[in-house]
Amino acid sequence: MDGYINLAVAVRQLYLSYGLGNSKVEILRGLNLCVETGFMYAILGPSGCGKTTLLRCIVGSLNAQKGLISVFGQRPGQRKSVIPGSGVGYMPQELALYEDLSIEENLNFYGCLHNIKNSELKSRIQYLIEFLNLPTGKRLAGQLSGGEKRRVSFAITILHQPPLIILDEPTVGMDPLLRESIWNHLQEMCVKGKVTMIITTHHVEEAIKANKASKGLA
Repeated sequence: MDGYINLAVAVRQLYLSYGLGNSKVEILRGLNLCVETGFMYAILGPSGCGKTTLLRCIVGSLNAQKGLISVFGQRPGQRKSVIPGSGVGYMPQELALYEDLSIEENLNFYGCLHNIKNSELKSRIQYLIEFLNLPTGKRLAGQLSGGEKRRVSFAITILHQPPLIILDEPTVGMDPLLRESIWNHLQEMCVKGKVTMIITTHHVEEAIKANKASKGLA
């Protein structure tokens, strides 16, 4: 994929299906995707159209039957690749929180996984708790509402300031004002930090805020 090496993410002729014979279901069919560095790319589509499957392929947690994927010039999972790893912040629809730990403890745990220095980690956690209007950091994750848990998951995703951020329906369950604030922050990260983002959404008004939007996948 030498011709794609200057792109943040490049997907070429990706095919993925589940099942065999008459029960075979094709999820991705010859999908091509190019995302430039520093761009926000939104994927708009209904549930079941393959959005989450594509994201899982890009982060290296799922292998397609056919096709090529390049992230920052490397295939996910290769020795020189930072994907999966600290090169990406991935927020899936499923929440990955330890419910018997507090908000701060969850963020500290993931910050340590990314080798963030203690002083920097403390300031980042405080900033994100205030920015996302979260309860006190001492509150247990298991005591949070669904919307609050998604906000903590979002904080974990951007905590280590990765060059690629992948968000799967990030603003589900959030109030409109906070959702608007988060999107403004994401746009600022792209412009000032040259961060690349791929975001799935059901909201047309969110998709049009991206540099580039795609409707459907198959």
